Formats: sequence, C-alpha cells, structure tokens
Amino acid sequence: MEFTLEKCKTKAAYSAKLPKRVKLDLTAISKKFNVILETPILLVIKEQGIEIIVHSYGELMFKECEDIILMKKIAKKVYSIGLA
Repeated sequence: MEFTLEKCKTKAAYSAKLPKRVKLDLTAISKKFNVILETPILLVIKEQGIEIIVHSYGELMFKECEDIILMKKIAKKVYSIGLA
C-alpha cells in the first residue's frame, strides 16, 4: 500500500496521505479501533497511546508522535481496514 508520511506544515503533527483522495469506511475503522470522537467526516482514534485523526477523504493526522515506524504500521492497519 502506497502512502506518504511527513511532518505537517505546522510541524505539530505527522500526516499520512494516499496518492489520491479516497473515501475511507469510517464505520469499519471505528469497529476495530478505540474511538475517542466520531463525526460523519472524521474519527479520532487511539492506538498504542497515540491519538490519530482519521479524515474520511484518506488523510491521517498523528498527534504528538515522533515514532515513524510505529506511525507507518498504524497507517497501514487503518488503510487496510478503511479501504477493504
């Protein structure tokens, strides 16, 4: 699965993006992760102590995390569930 992971312009978080905009299945994602906040257009989930904002158009925002390997692993998991 192809996606990019880079620091946001604000440098406050990391962002994972797919090559093109997609529609993620937020309902499927919410069933597999610990959900903190659920709205029609995004989810805030917690995985391994990290808060992640999951946008329905495919962007993932990792709050307060510097562990690139862990973020890539979580992004793969979220995308594999949301794109199934």
